[in-house]
Amino acid sequence: MRVAVAILAVFASVAVTIEATVYFKEQFQDGDAWKSRWLVSEHKSDYGEWKLTAGKFYGDAEADKGLQTSQDARFYALSSRFEPFSNEGKSLVVQFTPSASSQKTQFHQSTL
Repeated sequence: MRVAVAILAVFASVAVTIEATVYFKEQFQDGDAWKSRWLVSEHKSDYGEWKLTAGKFYGDAEADKGLQTSQDARFYALSSRFEPFSNEGKSLVVQFTPSASSQKTQFHQSTL
């Protein structure tokens, strides 16, 4: 019993000390509105086109939508603005969730 209480106390203290600030999050859940937040590069004229889709494998067709590369053997370039921030003295974690079906890559969520 004492061991179980000690383990619970350790997990509780770790959960309390972990704190993260999300500076940017994109889930692509509002249809084509992503086009107003993301800038498709025009640096080259032969970049591939992005499309919003749940892809071939999903649990919920609407909730699992993300950006997908639509053409094989192409380069893609995309960016989005976010508020300036400083992570001085702290780690920076950039997370995105890619999935691949055939030769296409899909990005479901981005978090900074």
